[in-house]
Amino acid sequence: MTKLSPAFLALPLALVLSACGSEPDPAANSADSFAARINQNGTATPVPQGTVAPTVAESKPGAAPGVFVPGTQTDPASVTCGANLMGPFIGQPADEVTRAAITETLGRTDNLRFVVHGSPGYVNPDPTNPRLSLMLDEQNIIRDARCG
Repeated sequence: MTKLSPAFLALPLALVLSACGSEPDPAANSADSFAARINQNGTATPVPQGTVAPTVAESKPGAAPGVFVPGTQTDPASVTCGANLMGPFIGQPADEVTRAAITETLGRTDNLRFVVHGSPGYVNPDPTNPRLSLMLDEQNIIRDARCG
């Protein structure tokens, strides 16, 4: 059996302890240094100096103004349920006067529901569904109109 010398056993311990006292180079851990290491040609990719606001596309014909969300009033296919006609009612209280104006605008009372905030169930926006769902908040204010 071979006997290992104590000096040979102490060598790994000395290497570990010597690494503990070293300070990392902060420049080697910068974004530019990282980009230079991973970039194909060895040059750092320039870092943008500011942010650019996103470009919002124009509303499609037949949609209510606002950011496009499938199945909601901003979806041109929402003419199926009449959600595109509900723009003037968003932000209004869902009282009897407003409900009467909504049914007059729609020309019908079937396939119309008011979804109270916190009610159980799930409303899946579907522009092909003829049912109009008007979403209400805690204060009974109409916040969204969705087909489905």
